[in-house]
Amino acid sequence: MEKYNNVTPNTTVAKKKKFDFEKFMHQWNTLDPQNYGGWPIAVKMTICCFILLLISILGYLVIIKPKILEIENAQGLERNLIEEFRKKESTLRNLLQYQQQLQEMQISFNQQLEQLPKETEISGLVEDLNITGINSGLKFNNILLEPEIKQEFIIEQPISIEATGDYHAFGTFVSQSAVLPRIVTLHDFVVTTGQNEQKTTAIPRITYSIKAKTYRYVGSLPQSKASTEEK
Repeated sequence: MEKYNNVTPNTTVAKKKKFDFEKFMHQWNTLDPQNYGGWPIAVKMTICCFILLLISILGYLVIIKPKILEIENAQGLERNLIEEFRKKESTLRNLLQYQQQLQEMQISFNQQLEQLPKETEISGLVEDLNITGINSGLKFNNILLEPEIKQEFIIEQPISIEATGDYHAFGTFVSQSAVLPRIVTLHDFVVTTGQNEQKTTAIPRITYSIKAKTYRYVGSLPQSKASTEEK
């Protein structure tokens, strides 16, 4: 109790020691390389910090940085591969669509080819035109096959037709010709009016001169004719 009573408010508290840079430099300059254990603690801690910092820098430059560059290159390669995959995927989708369209076009083309008469079917087509005209009310004066006209992919077969009848019969003939199972086009119409000899109606009698055309695919030539042409 006497000891505590002797303590007064004016008693000063011991101050903490401050870092003395001059003392530290003096210790640093007077280091004994042969006595590592006798170095001051501050110097030892400083050297340890330098060594750790040097190891960290070397570890970053030698181990970590190459790995970072490798990862960045791998990420860039991944982005390029993903972009290339997307382009190829888009191309594949378009290719599938193009293939589907090509198949549809091939089917439509084959259907059109089926409507083109072969050489042996021309006579049947002329007969169909004759029957169509008669059923429409026309009277044929002449049906003449003209020489074929060979084009790049098809052979054109002109047919000259001369017939007489009224306007209604001619219109019916044109509409019925359009629905024939074979492709037939009508060209070069020449219409000449004349007197109705029967005089049963006021509608004049008309003479029609028409050139019908049908077509044949070059690849559908019969084998015998194709082999003859090759020879």
